[in-house]
Amino acid sequence: MQQIYSETSKVFIFSLFGIACLLSLFSCDPATERISGNTNDDAMEANRPYLERLNDQGDSATAAGDYAAAITFYQKAMEIAAAEGDSFPYYDAQLDLACVHERLREFPKAIELGEDALAAFIRSGDSTRIGRAYSTLSSFYGLAEIPEKQMATAQKGFEILKNYGSLIERCAAYNQMAFTYSGAGDWAKALPLLDSALLLMKASGYLDQLPGLLLNIGDCHRNLGHYEAAKKYLKEAAAGCDSLGYVHIHARAVQLLSMSEESTGNIAEALQLYKTFKILRDSVINEEKNNTIQQLKIEYETEEKERENQLLKARQQIEVARRNMALALWGVTISAIGLWLYFRREKARRLQAELAQNRQQLEEFAQLLLAKNTRLMELEQNQERPTESAEPEGDTAESDTPESVALYDIHILTEKDWTAFKRSFERSYPGFIHRLRTHYSDITNAEERLFLLYKLNFTRHEIATILGVSEASVKKGRTRLRKRLGLQEEQDLEHFIQSF
Repeated sequence: MQQIYSETSKVFIFSLFGIACLLSLFSCDPATERISGNTNDDAMEANRPYLERLNDQGDSATAAGDYAAAITFYQKAMEIAAAEGDSFPYYDAQLDLACVHERLREFPKAIELGEDALAAFIRSGDSTRIGRAYSTLSSFYGLAEIPEKQMATAQKGFEILKNYGSLIERCAAYNQMAFTYSGAGDWAKALPLLDSALLLMKASGYLDQLPGLLLNIGDCHRNLGHYEAAKKYLKEAAAGCDSLGYVHIHARAVQLLSMSEESTGNIAEALQLYKTFKILRDSVINEEKNNTIQQLKIEYETEEKERENQLLKARQQIEVARRNMALALWGVTISAIGLWLYFRREKARRLQAELAQNRQQLEEFAQLLLAKNTRLMELEQNQERPTESAEPEGDTAESDTPESVALYDIHILTEKDWTAFKRSFERSYPGFIHRLRTHYSDITNAEERLFLLYKLNFTRHEIATILGVSEASVKKGRTRLRKRLGLQEEQDLEHFIQSF
């Protein structure tokens, strides 16, 4: 299939710059409204509505492909602006006029007008207009096959406009930079720029050029082989053209849709779309004659085998890509699992170290209690209480010291001691007490204490010392604990507690 004209997929760029120019013209500060000092502000204010209409008419004519009318409108706007001095509106219209000459493939004329407008904007110091002029000239240089100047001017314009100006001007900057990359065949770099341009255009509210931008995005996806995405954007572009009357964009969108359907093997649909494209194309330009559908069918039949081979090759490439992707995902997954296991192991190691430290502290605490109670019992056994009948004689009365009196008020293993002991035990054996209470909900506090002390491998004598009771009491408590746990005669209590 033939294209309507070279780079027609970027056909709306210059209309977009026209809109941006018009916005700048009617939103700039009066203090910077002129480049030279000859502008009559009152006269310009009076002529602004007329200039606005002329620019609107020129933009509409350009979008509709009526380039002769567009030239007339822009030249008239330049005449009005020139009468008022060396003003911004003059060079805004001149830049739009340069875009029309580019459409007519008069690239030297377009470059001449564009460079003149750029020089004027540089003299003014207006960043937005300078950026727009750079971006527009970039397109001219690209179509004139001057790639060095194309890339240099595109980059300058993009760096300025992506930070300055209105949303629609920033949209134009992103689109022009994408145009530069796509012109060089770098569609992968062009696509994200086009996506950004689409977001900016929708946010700006100026949607007259939306079909052209959708056309560019669809063409980009098509060149990247994303045929389903290409169809989606191209259909949206074609639908938008119907309401706006952009026949030339509609024709290009239908042509690219036909190519996309052909690339995906939908020959019948491609033929039908190609018929529609021919009708639309012939209504815009008369340079081409209608090609018969029969000739197209013959071309498809002769190339069918080649397409099948290409399709097979593409499938093989997809399969290789899938296999490589699967291997990459497998490698990433294994790495992720390895890292997960490493961190889990490190966490377990830290928890194990903390647990060991807590158990050591518990053992030290229990030994401290044992030593404390042992000492208290020894003191009690060695202490003799004074009797009422005994009369203190001389220095013997001094034996009833405050220390010895205080011993009678001390409870061995106080409730505070036991609470601290349980907290330390819980840190060393997390959840143990809760599990014990869950399995044996009717266990008493005394039986619980006995259970925990046996868990720490204390002997009957040590337990009696810690609890401040006799070994006989511990033995009786042991018997009651066995019954509470439901142990058989042959079952060993210590073994059961250690394995609990």
